[in-house]
Amino acid sequence: MRSWKSRSRSEMQTLETRTRPLQGAQLAQLLLGSILCLTIASHTQTSAEAAGGNGSGSGSGGEAGTSSSSAASTAISSDESSDPSSATAFSSLAQVSSLLPEASALLATSGLVEPYLDGYATSNVTTQIGTHAYLPCRVKQLGNKSVSWIRLRDGHILTVDRAVFIADQRFLAIKQPDKYWTLQIKYVQARDAGSYECQVSTEPKVSARVQLQVVVPRTEILGEPDRYVKAGSNVVLRCIVRGALEPPTFIMWYHGTEQLAADSRRHRTQMDPNLPEASGDGQSTIGSLIIESAKKRDTGNYTCSPSNSRSATVTLNIINGESSASAVTSSAATTRAYALSILALLLGVIIIGVGHRT
Repeated sequence: MRSWKSRSRSEMQTLETRTRPLQGAQLAQLLLGSILCLTIASHTQTSAEAAGGNGSGSGSGGEAGTSSSSAASTAISSDESSDPSSATAFSSLAQVSSLLPEASALLATSGLVEPYLDGYATSNVTTQIGTHAYLPCRVKQLGNKSVSWIRLRDGHILTVDRAVFIADQRFLAIKQPDKYWTLQIKYVQARDAGSYECQVSTEPKVSARVQLQVVVPRTEILGEPDRYVKAGSNVVLRCIVRGALEPPTFIMWYHGTEQLAADSRRHRTQMDPNLPEASGDGQSTIGSLIIESAKKRDTGNYTCSPSNSRSATVTLNIINGESSASAVTSSAATTRAYALSILALLLGVIIIGVGHRT
């Protein structure tokens, strides 16, 4: 009987190995059935041995048999380990108990328990252009199922579990300890905005959608794109960044292609973050470039380049005092000549009209 039990255990382990490709539910049922058969066989053996002992005792007759049964019962209750049948039963139960954790683990990963998504069917994620976006998908009781991410605008399969199926290396599937299958999009671009779907390979499928919104800040330099400044005066250029989720960590200034130092003898920069918008919608950041006692060599293009937004450029023209006066005089003379020409033309029209009447 012991050899049958060892064979049954060996066959059960072989059966588990051979049926791994099967569905988890079928494997669990086979394992539990084997455990049940082993338990029934153990109890059957114990009952048979006990019945055989009682039969031999009663054959020797009468009160002696009764006394023997009573003594046997007393002996079993006092010392169970001395009875071979009891030891066999306990050994069988120990074998069954050792298999229960395996059965429980198998049930946990089998198809008997269907996966489900923890959270809302549709969620929103807002990120800023140039940063990293993380789209969450929390799956519980996943078992042996797969998790896929789909871009809905073109139906492109981005990832299946940790495998990536797109040439764009900015996409990555991250498995986190808290059962999250997160889709990471690095250095988000404006075209990444849209709907994404997390799918679990059940039948019917289990899915959830994530709507990605990409914020694109706006950059501008206040004032006219062309500036005319008198030599020797102080110049202040202000660059404003609007609509950002977070203020820029820095705003660099360039004169042509040369980067300007933040604090030099003639140039200074400063940044004022988290200023409320006049419209009351969001906040803005202003970066200022201060040029003290502007000179002719300061003429040229000035560009402000925020860390989280596009650049903006303005042209600065430095003119000395004589050039400024001559420019103003020339402009005034041109204006007077233009006015006189208009008056002469009107006078000529009037004279021609009077001549036709006469």
